[in-house]
Amino acid sequence: MSAVVARLAESAERSVEPGGPVAEGGPVLISRSSEVHGSITSDTIVQRNCTLHVRGNLLGGLTIEPGASVVVDGSIDGRIINKGGRLQVYNKGLAACVTVEGPSETEAGGTLKINLTNLAANYERLTKRTEAECAAVVRADAYGCGVSPIAGALAKSGCNTFFVSNLPEAKSVRAVAPQATIYVLNGLYSGTAPAFADINARPVINSTIELAEWDVFVGAQAWEGGCALNVDTGNNGLGLSLEEAAAFAPRVQALNHGVALLLSRLNHAVAPHDARNEQQLETFRELRRFYPGIPASLADSSGIFLGSKTHFDLVRAGSALYGINPTPGAANPMLPVIELKARILQVRDLAAPATHNGGKNGSGSKRRRLALVSLGHADGYPRPAGDSRTPLQVAIGGQRCPVAAAPSMDLLPIDVTNLPDRSVARFGAMVTLIGDGVAIDELAAASGSTGREILSRLGRRFHRIYYAT
Repeated sequence: MSAVVARLAESAERSVEPGGPVAEGGPVLISRSSEVHGSITSDTIVQRNCTLHVRGNLLGGLTIEPGASVVVDGSIDGRIINKGGRLQVYNKGLAACVTVEGPSETEAGGTLKINLTNLAANYERLTKRTEAECAAVVRADAYGCGVSPIAGALAKSGCNTFFVSNLPEAKSVRAVAPQATIYVLNGLYSGTAPAFADINARPVINSTIELAEWDVFVGAQAWEGGCALNVDTGNNGLGLSLEEAAAFAPRVQALNHGVALLLSRLNHAVAPHDARNEQQLETFRELRRFYPGIPASLADSSGIFLGSKTHFDLVRAGSALYGINPTPGAANPMLPVIELKARILQVRDLAAPATHNGGKNGSGSKRRRLALVSLGHADGYPRPAGDSRTPLQVAIGGQRCPVAAAPSMDLLPIDVTNLPDRSVARFGAMVTLIGDGVAIDELAAASGSTGREILSRLGRRFHRIYYAT
């Protein structure tokens, strides 16, 4: 497998099992059914009765042996020799824009795929729901998905404003989005004002102490880069109080603190009919009267779906970008972005449980078959919720299988007893933890968590593939 990867474009990666295509200094030889997310730059030979699906362009030559089948979503630039196989070329004009991170696919216990095309489509869907500017929230390493590739893809999709957690994330965004406006949500740590100026990032001021330090820096350096003022209008626990914001308003106007955005968060946006939303909206409107002429932002992903009354001048798209449902209780309007798979390390047959007198149970008992998967709570996989009516499930060979017990640090036991075809649960086979019908929100419900928590906890031990379809 590693020999094949070395012959692909630097930005391409193959999503096949170990032991698949091989290449030793010559063309890529496809010796088993394979799928490539990205473009192949070298000549390719698809051997007898094998299939190849290239989700990109085939930039080298192509030889198809008898009985083989090839599907290319993009184009083929090289010479085609068809010896009796089948070829479909859709000419979608895809580019080789895949990048990879982390350990190699053959060495990693699992693979995390991030669909940048769906990410961009989700951003476009959200922008179409508002006349305000749509910013992207890429805090917490883009909810665990990787701030640099995510911000880069969104910047290419037209996003001009980003919200990050801290200065290191701001630096990562600046590297891939040189012209973007960047707000740092965790605010101004003491002594860091010059670092904000160095990368032209804007702190989100959350307290009077931060505001005083920013005031000194702006006055001493004549800095005009701006900041945001975060006001707690709904008991969020972070931000200036309403009283502090009202008291400081005359000073902000007189001393020209450079406040470029008035910021707050709508607490109950996931519940569209909650009366507290209207109360908070009215509070925010009153607050705006103290800061005339300053753009305002209140709505997050869920708030976007409450309508224009919550949008003001800028909305902040966060978890919905990554495929998490912003409208709980209704159909998810977003496209899936994440797919997580891990390997089966061992398959074990367990004897039927014994009864209290030492014998076997009645006709209802049977031997159980478990597959141990190379993923655990060290990778961010959650424990099942004790009171959840939704069981934790995975997909193997397109079939749902229940998680048999809570994960250990590195292993997850899956009950594969009822699989119609036992051969799909074998050593080395891949199990889908997220994707193939298993949504992030479903996993969150079964573990008593949220989609944001599930996503942001995914560890860095996976082989990561960023691709476009």
